[in-house]
Amino acid sequence: MDLRQLRRFITVAELGSFNRAAELLAVSQPSLTRSIQLLEDSLDSRLFDRGARGVTLTTLGEQLLPHARIILSERDRALSAISALRGRSGGLVTVGADSSFAMRQLPAALGYMVERHPDIQIVVKEENFADMLDSVREGRLNLALGLRASYLPMGDLLFEQLKIESAGVMIRAGHPVLRRSAPPRLADLAAVPWIVTDQPLVVEGWSKMFLDDGVPVPSIALRTSSLQVTKACILSGNFVALGNHTSYSDEIDAGLVHALDLGYPRYERPAGLFRRAGGKLSPAERAFIAILHEVCGELDAA
Repeated sequence: MDLRQLRRFITVAELGSFNRAAELLAVSQPSLTRSIQLLEDSLDSRLFDRGARGVTLTTLGEQLLPHARIILSERDRALSAISALRGRSGGLVTVGADSSFAMRQLPAALGYMVERHPDIQIVVKEENFADMLDSVREGRLNLALGLRASYLPMGDLLFEQLKIESAGVMIRAGHPVLRRSAPPRLADLAAVPWIVTDQPLVVEGWSKMFLDDGVPVPSIALRTSSLQVTKACILSGNFVALGNHTSYSDEIDAGLVHALDLGYPRYERPAGLFRRAGGKLSPAERAFIAILHEVCGELDAA
């Protein structure tokens, strides 16, 4: 087994095709096939099932894939650390961010990085939050920025808090529920169309909110992980959704959206960065994290 074989294995697995993988890697298909065969021989295991529509991973191939990604990720991090020790600047940080960071903190941090560390390259990737955490576990992302909910399984992840994020029920100004004489309760919102993030754990937490209050769990009108779609639906219709204050700060400040606490204690969750346990931070990652702490402190003080 060598690193080239692992990189080729990962590319075939992600594309599901030897032809497309060979094109992307700029190698001949016979050379690519031979690399995979040598890898399979060294493991004494078949890694792919070949079919008319392409190739799929065997059970053993599925087990190898996340480990292969981590091996290559750690190799890149090691090279970056060695370069730093030799006085060579630079580095690469791959980051994923949910809406609680993508709207304010992340852009501000990226601006500081360009000014102070122009030799460090930052790659920002968009995924839903569950996929982001899997990418961190497998080494495809160095860091993921988001909210740590109580129901979120950490496993082999570490969490570093950057701030506390307030949340509430986001509802447009002029919504029929707000025209009633009494302040709305959770039971009053059971009959309105709800938008819920399209993630099983989030749906579970949303359902628990009603059950804990003794209210039958309503049906979900729309499931989406798109903040833009959620905002547009809230502003143009009678939808409501759970959301954090940072993501809706412009709409709240403009009086277009209200954040309801429904008379309950304010709902707060820690927000920060997730990284893989056991991985040592590179100089580039440490620099980026230091700037994130600085930015979050500045915005909280503003």
